[in-house]
Amino acid sequence: MALLNPIAIDRGAGRQALNQLINEGKQRLNAGDWVVVFPEGTRMPPGELGKVNIGGAMLASKAHAPVYLVAHNAGRFWPKNRFIKRPGTITVVISPPLDVSTMSVANINQHVEQWLEEHLNLSANRTKTGGF
Repeated sequence: MALLNPIAIDRGAGRQALNQLINEGKQRLNAGDWVVVFPEGTRMPPGELGKVNIGGAMLASKAHAPVYLVAHNAGRFWPKNRFIKRPGTITVVISPPLDVSTMSVANINQHVEQWLEEHLNLSANRTKTGGF
């Protein structure tokens, strides 16, 4: 994982962790790197949306970076807290770029939640051989 150059934050650090995400995230984006943020902060069961945290929306707003949303059903085949993976087809849905330049952080998060709710339900209900 270290080769992926993660932004390792202390989840318990609150505002300090958010500032670190924004500062390091902006540096990476300015260098031409992609920054992947898991808005829920943890894996969720398929079809369930956890609380969407503010970090990704705040980074996108401060960096004026387009956002691509991704939904998948990998949890059906590799559930949280389990090492064993089951065979199947993983469905991945990627949004068109979201221009956040005129959106507030709250609006970005609201859009993310709505899009994820819509697409997580679609991907969670696909059969093993289904897809888009």
